[in-house]
Amino acid sequence: MTFRIKHHLAIVATLALAGCGAMPNLSLPALKRNDFKGKPLSAVTERLGFPDGQDTVDGQKRYTWRKGAADRQCLITVVMAGDIVESYDTFGHSPICGQYEASAN
Repeated sequence: MTFRIKHHLAIVATLALAGCGAMPNLSLPALKRNDFKGKPLSAVTERLGFPDGQDTVDGQKRYTWRKGAADRQCLITVVMAGDIVESYDTFGHSPICGQYEASAN
C-alpha cells in the first residue's frame, strides 16, 4: 500500500471517529441486568445453570455460582426466603461479573 493511500485512510478514520463524538444522542444498547429478587430459584438456574455450591445460613438456603477463570472470577450468591430469591449479589472481577450483575433497582 502506498504512502498516499495510507495517509488518506488515516484521515478517513480520524474523521469517522471525530464524527461519533459529535453525536450526543448516540447510545449503546443497555446491558440486560438480572432482576431475580422475588422470583423462584428456577429463574436463576435458567440463566446461570446449576449452582456450584449450596449451604444454609441462619435458616436460609444460599446458592453460589463461580463464573470465569481462577484468576478472573465472579462469585454469584443467591439467598432464598422460602422458595423465592431474597437477595442476589455478585463479587469479583468486574468484566466477568458485569453480565451477571443484579439490576440497580
